[in-house]
Amino acid sequence: HFVLLSHATYVNAAKEKCPASLSKEIITDYLKTELGFKGIVITDSFSMGAIMQNYTAEEAVVKAIGAGADMVLMPPDVKTAHTAILNAVKSGKISEKRINESVLKILKIKAIKGLI
Repeated sequence: HFVLLSHATYVNAAKEKCPASLSKEIITDYLKTELGFKGIVITDSFSMGAIMQNYTAEEAVVKAIGAGADMVLMPPDVKTAHTAILNAVKSGKISEKRINESVLKILKIKAIKGLI
């Protein structure tokens, strides 16, 4: 199971005034905790204006993963996104446990679908 999160800002539903794809309140608190969603959370394209016009590529990808997203769709530069996440883990901004949760979910789906 997958859920794709848009970059819409839900001003009347969340205290965080940021795109849902970057919101810990929407992803972790509501979707994963309150609703009990256990599948993969993927963002909408990070090449879209809602992200590119308001955040640096590094800031956006780190915020999304830190908020609970498992996959970031179409970052403008994959190498930059990878480096930003790696640096966030090294600095402690994102825990290794958080990364491992996403990797495990992705690997389980790939195994079920016969991709690995």
